[in-house]
Amino acid sequence: MSNKRKKEPTIKQENILEAVVIADSFNKRFYPVTAERPRCLFPVANQPLISYTLEFLSICGVKHIYVYACHCYDQVKRYVQQSKWANAGSPCTVTVVCSQSLTSVGDVLREVDQKTLFKTDFLVVPGDVVSNMQLATSLKEHRARREKDKNAPLMTLVLRTSSPTHRSRTAEDDIVLALDQSTNRVLHYHRFLKTQSKVNFPLSIFQGPGSRVELRYDLIDTGISVCSPQVPQLFTDNFDYQTQYDLVKGVLINEEFLGNQIHAHIEKSRYCSRVYNFHSYDVVSHDILSRWSHPFVPENTIDEPIENCKSGDCFFESYSLLRHNVYLHNTCTLGQNSVVLDCSLIGRGTRIGKRCKISNSVVGNNCHIHDDCIIDGSYIWDNSTIGSNCKISKSFICDGVQVHDGVIVHQGSVLCDMVHVGPKVDLDSGSVVHLSTLSNDDFDSDELQETRPYDIGELGDEGRGYLWGGHEGSESGSDAPLVMQMWGLSLQEHNKLKQDQLDDHDGSESELSSLASGDEENNDPIILDDDLSTFQKEVKESLCGGIEENIQCDNLVLEINSSKYAYNMSVKDVVQTVTRSLLEIATDRTSNNAHYFSTVKKILAHYIPLLLNYNKHGSSQLDCIYTLEEFALNSEPTLNCLVKILMYLYESDVLSEEVILHWNSNPRKLTGIFSTEEVRNKVEKFIEWLEEAEEEDSDDA
Repeated sequence: MSNKRKKEPTIKQENILEAVVIADSFNKRFYPVTAERPRCLFPVANQPLISYTLEFLSICGVKHIYVYACHCYDQVKRYVQQSKWANAGSPCTVTVVCSQSLTSVGDVLREVDQKTLFKTDFLVVPGDVVSNMQLATSLKEHRARREKDKNAPLMTLVLRTSSPTHRSRTAEDDIVLALDQSTNRVLHYHRFLKTQSKVNFPLSIFQGPGSRVELRYDLIDTGISVCSPQVPQLFTDNFDYQTQYDLVKGVLINEEFLGNQIHAHIEKSRYCSRVYNFHSYDVVSHDILSRWSHPFVPENTIDEPIENCKSGDCFFESYSLLRHNVYLHNTCTLGQNSVVLDCSLIGRGTRIGKRCKISNSVVGNNCHIHDDCIIDGSYIWDNSTIGSNCKISKSFICDGVQVHDGVIVHQGSVLCDMVHVGPKVDLDSGSVVHLSTLSNDDFDSDELQETRPYDIGELGDEGRGYLWGGHEGSESGSDAPLVMQMWGLSLQEHNKLKQDQLDDHDGSESELSSLASGDEENNDPIILDDDLSTFQKEVKESLCGGIEENIQCDNLVLEINSSKYAYNMSVKDVVQTVTRSLLEIATDRTSNNAHYFSTVKKILAHYIPLLLNYNKHGSSQLDCIYTLEEFALNSEPTLNCLVKILMYLYESDVLSEEVILHWNSNPRKLTGIFSTEEVRNKVEKFIEWLEEAEEEDSDDA
């Protein structure tokens, strides 16, 4: 008998698909509605928004979902515990990870890396997605690429085709991509910000052997990505990465050096949209009622709360679908001569009085709408009461709101939870009413201020609440009015507004004669957005490293240009940032003001080739001098040495005589510790010398 043991069969480990759902938006766009409720729990067609995301992932075969909740995490946790996802028969496991310390998508993925949650490919999905896509194809493509090369394919972005003029496309979807036509590899990814209307593509992406580059402006980034296990590690290694966009830009910049690649999967037929603001909330709600999201439609109950289950038998809510996409819950009641028209939904237990007209609207559960009301294009959440003879147009009425008799709510208004309005009040368009005297600074505070009487004058004798007057609510740092921040615009509307606001100074390489008239128009204080702030930080770090490691200026120019393209900076941004950074480095390295100029001169001498590269034209040189002046206004050592700095840059051919004289005769209204008059006094003798030299040259000519 043989002593050899029978070989045991190899057990192949099952490849379980897992996902991270980012339940927090990490912005204040819906504020103050989100002061006490996370965006992911907003009711969309009377279902919590996150329930669409979880159901979508479940249908796609995801077996374990990690929901990362930050703001109001206790509500998210309670929702999951009371939903079908907590049942033993749930199609997938949902784990809620709670942490108030996480402030960005980057923080979430750094924590994922710290916990080593994934050893195989996984999904990252925002918690505000409504989709009926199947991810099988994108997963298959990603895994096939990973089998050929385990290290290069890092991530697959799931994109959806959408015309720039489509109503569902918002300013947040304003992106353009360069793709390798044969492999769908992402070569360049540009997200437009504010008034940007141009994009610069690196020439290198068109110069590859046999390259076939496709430029796409008809795509929406769904926020869904198939990630390799190396993605969380990249966020850990690059602590300044805060968003997925940061990672994409970083990978594309360093692709040649690190070898990582990002690919795209383009969905052409299925539905996928996100709820960014009230405009997209409105669009997604109408899409659900119009059945684009099928099977996620009102009569197919997505999420059955445990509280609706009696003796183990779940009572399923039931909607009747009528003509023109009208949905009525079987328990709602309609008074005599009341009509519900076009893309509307009436929720469980809601009572509609006599002679009411409701169109293009969603009314939540257990609401009471009294007689003779007209409601159009509006959203009324649960347990709210609308008095008789009210008119509500294209507005949001949150939970527990009481609108008394005879109130008119005009377009773009938002009534937050539990506020009272009326009777007989005419609310202006864009009014935002909150029960507390909140401001943006209170967003992360647990205490709600109630320090003054309610605004009865504006809200009526029975009014309870305050007209909210915040102005800055978006992550982009825009200074648009509050109503625009909350409601947003379609991309078509945004582009029209952007075109109207474009400045006329795009031709930054124009002659000096055209600069004089434009100086006064450019005196507004500089408002730093996140990209510019990050760009400035990177440039300063590069310049510091250039001195310490004696890096050649040619290499630093390449490095700075990479950051310029990555963050879509202008030549003016680069010139100002480089100039300011060199002065900051000199200040940081000087303990004795008496040695300040020698330090500045040493740094400038090292970077003369770099300064010559960026100051070839008169407009750039002028930007350089005004930046020097602005810095000197708040730095006594720089002010005292400014004439020497100007003379050194003049002798090094960085600044021309013509530009310096133009700067001196066209002072801007800059502010600081010192005045522009003091600056001119410091350089007076140098200016006189230049003018005399210019006169001598004229005489010789």
